[in-house]
Amino acid sequence: MIKQKIDFHVWLSDLTYTGQDTQSLGADTFPLGVGCIATYAESIFDFTTPIRIFRYPEKLNQALVVEGLPDILGFSNYMWNSELSLSIARCLKEINPEIVIIIGGPNYPIVLDQQREYLIQHPEIDFYVPHEGEVCFTEILKGLTSNNMDVNALKGQVASVHSVDANGKFTTGSGHTNRVLNLDQIPSPYLSGKFDEFFDGRLWPLIQTKRGCPFKCTYCTEGLDYYTKISRFSTTKIQSEIKFIGAKMSKVREQGGRSDLYIADSNFGMYKEDLETAKALASSQSKYGWPDHINASTGKNQKETVLEIAKTVNGQIVLSGSVQSLDANVLDNIQRKNISPEQLMNLAKEANNVDANSYCEIILCLPGETRDSHFDTLRTIINAGFNKVIPYQLMILNGSELGSNDTIEKFGLECRSRVLPRAYGKYEILGRQIRVADIEDVCISSNSMSYQDYLECRWMHLVITIFHNDIIFNTVLNCLKKYNIPEFRWLELISESIVQSKAAKLFEDFQNHTEGELWGKREELEEFIQTPGTIEKYINGEIGFNLLYTFKAEALSNHLPEVLDAMLIATRRLLAEQGLDQDKRTLGLFNESILWDGMRATNIIKRIDSSVTGDFSYNIPKFLNDSGKDEISSYLLSNPINVNFELSEVQKDYVSRNLAIFGDDTRGIGRLMSNAHSSKLLRDYSI
Repeated sequence: MIKQKIDFHVWLSDLTYTGQDTQSLGADTFPLGVGCIATYAESIFDFTTPIRIFRYPEKLNQALVVEGLPDILGFSNYMWNSELSLSIARCLKEINPEIVIIIGGPNYPIVLDQQREYLIQHPEIDFYVPHEGEVCFTEILKGLTSNNMDVNALKGQVASVHSVDANGKFTTGSGHTNRVLNLDQIPSPYLSGKFDEFFDGRLWPLIQTKRGCPFKCTYCTEGLDYYTKISRFSTTKIQSEIKFIGAKMSKVREQGGRSDLYIADSNFGMYKEDLETAKALASSQSKYGWPDHINASTGKNQKETVLEIAKTVNGQIVLSGSVQSLDANVLDNIQRKNISPEQLMNLAKEANNVDANSYCEIILCLPGETRDSHFDTLRTIINAGFNKVIPYQLMILNGSELGSNDTIEKFGLECRSRVLPRAYGKYEILGRQIRVADIEDVCISSNSMSYQDYLECRWMHLVITIFHNDIIFNTVLNCLKKYNIPEFRWLELISESIVQSKAAKLFEDFQNHTEGELWGKREELEEFIQTPGTIEKYINGEIGFNLLYTFKAEALSNHLPEVLDAMLIATRRLLAEQGLDQDKRTLGLFNESILWDGMRATNIIKRIDSSVTGDFSYNIPKFLNDSGKDEISSYLLSNPINVNFELSEVQKDYVSRNLAIFGDDTRGIGRLMSNAHSSKLLRDYSI
């Protein structure tokens, strides 16, 4: 078959914020979406000049300066790069109105009136592709080729492509474009060499084995009917990609770059084909040492398959039990009906058997959620054994059902605007300065949750992030189990005791930042962003960072003694509440458990070569090995012992490589901790 020839220049961009240094990437994965669009188009047409792909704004500008503007430039539109894409598109349209701007992605309203308003507000957009881009993009190219690049004549003629013509008429295109169900029709951007330039040590590979999601969650852009049917890449193709990427990443790791993987599937591990992917990853781990960390949203059902996959990849995948809420009324409101909360909860109990980290996602301020129901969900998942809880705020996404005005009004959702963490920067595009930040709208109250309740929940989220997540304080948790004391009660007492502890200032700063980042009017925040010096404040880390991860990094790196003080106060209150405060041996065991955990967590990111030692009157290793089953007297030593706590060379290498990628300030440390299984960073001991 003879391919149609295309002589005009086509570029595609999936831009990420880069700030002013190498550590502040906003989105740090390979640009898989536009990569697939490019390889699919090149399989259909014969391009005189291959399609260019851009991830970094600086490289896009460099190409514009050297080569001039392309005929067609496509941009991705996600919540984390929407304003960045649109700002550059506007700039280029002003320079040359003839350039064809195509934008696509999920950050787009689902209601027709709102879609029309969106496109009228953004006249820089010639064509918008709301869903999968491969077929629609090639149809646009075909139409422009056949009509001599007459953009206005093509508007309204391409199925499933939205546009507004010169007369202000909005159209969703003629007919409907089906999804690509046989994904092997899309050549791999890895195997084709299209992604070779992105193996730079800063970005981590992103793969997708299937598209679609069978669940209907209203807060998610994949909860729409369009995505219900599952489409797949073949096992052979996935295995070839993993082998190719592994060989490349082994060299990246040797040069000090990252060594992880992101799987874009919505429910990885829920299907039998995923086990074959896991086997290919295990083979790559053995041969190439990659990946040493796998981030994926694991399946919401089929727990046994998920656990088998975790075991296959040597526990290097994080197992997700994303319940969002356990309140029946809330789950009904968000149409989360065909997911088994029981399977998700049981996942935590078995994760340790495969040496895997398990996390549970929850969302604050969902429709119908109250302060008490939110705390009940937290209590249940923590006492169930999840060693990491990831609390999200309810983001009102354009491309979700929850983002419609009707839903917002129905549940009385009150929103505030804030700048997304790491989604800000200043850039030069053909000599013009662009100062830009992406803004998200988050729900801070509803007809069932007050703003004060919201703030109280956020305070508890930080307590959980510091004191619970990644089982950093594992010895204390074992003490709680020995006395059958629910962990969540301990966390509640920590939350209440903070104001009496040396950690009070840290938490007060968090509370101030929590309230300070919220803006009542989006327009006022947009004006603030453009105020001279504002973007610099974001870039320098004064404002706009991820609060939970950054304050956890601050707590463990710079305020560990204050953290331990809060633990001591809360633990004494807990023992008094349980009637155990008069037992000196019990008090001693708890005190030394806090000391033990504190020393294991001392200088694990900074000053990693420092010496950490302590004297102990209890045999803590024996207590941990037998899970505290014996009487306390059996752990009491006749003479105190001196214990040395050290990091291994493997741990030091992991920390050093990641700090080189993310930076060694609290923001960078926070990102490192958010990716790593932090308990594996703790110091080991020798006696």
